[in-house]
Amino acid sequence: MIEKEDSIISEEEAAQYDRQIRLWGLDAQKRLRGSRVLLVGLQGLGAEVAKNLILAGVKGLTLLDHEQVCLTGCPRDLMVRIDQVCAQKNVKVFCGDVFGYHGYMFSNLGPEHHFVEEKAKVVKPSEDANDRPEAKKPRVDPTETTMVKKTASFCSLKEALEIDWTNEKAKAGLKRTPADYFLLQVLLKFRTDKGRDPHPGTFAEDSSLLQQIRDDVLEAQGLGSELLSDNFVSHCFSEMAPVCAVVGGVLAQEIVKALSQRDPPHRNFFFFDGSKGSGVVDYFGAK
Repeated sequence: MIEKEDSIISEEEAAQYDRQIRLWGLDAQKRLRGSRVLLVGLQGLGAEVAKNLILAGVKGLTLLDHEQVCLTGCPRDLMVRIDQVCAQKNVKVFCGDVFGYHGYMFSNLGPEHHFVEEKAKVVKPSEDANDRPEAKKPRVDPTETTMVKKTASFCSLKEALEIDWTNEKAKAGLKRTPADYFLLQVLLKFRTDKGRDPHPGTFAEDSSLLQQIRDDVLEAQGLGSELLSDNFVSHCFSEMAPVCAVVGGVLAQEIVKALSQRDPPHRNFFFFDGSKGSGVVDYFGAK
């Protein structure tokens, strides 16, 4: 929620947030200082997000942590319902979780999210330019920038998780789909069935169940189990602190961008694979 912006920033605040103001501008910082955020879930990932939002300078951060309502640790159906309720109230939604070496974040900023992006200014050739063809072409001046207004659309979590892979367009993009998208579905199904996440104390039992869920989930979507190799079970137990730091940093950054309406948001999933040290942004759902 963004409250009415105060037009005056004190000298103390200007000094404290000097680097941020230089990065995304005074107007964006004013929006941040007028924003209140509800953060649900205070495990490893939630703690990282809370730290980064506080350092960014939001006006208020309300912390809610209870196992039965924890958005970063709840069953798939509950997350879908929360997303639907927030959509009805025009409230932006962010979800995230870390499973061992793997982490993700999802955002639903509504059908129309407006933001501005800083672009290098295109300079038109002057009328007295010489006759050479290259002199008459517009050129990009990296020393001058302009703010461009843009709009991005997002879909619900339900739509994003229920892709029809029998559709020809979806089939064509299957090879480019990150395996972490299917891994997320397997882990959410495990959480729904067992009421918990995979635990190192029951590694053998949970590994076997994860592989069975993998087969069931992919078969139900008309897909083969080769999309998620058997060794995935070795890397999705517990919360790894370094993965929490990476995913928490990205998630907090996306919340700041949404509140400040500055820079393009990640649309709509970010997946991080700690075993490879790499992340990917991909969109799933209605275009």
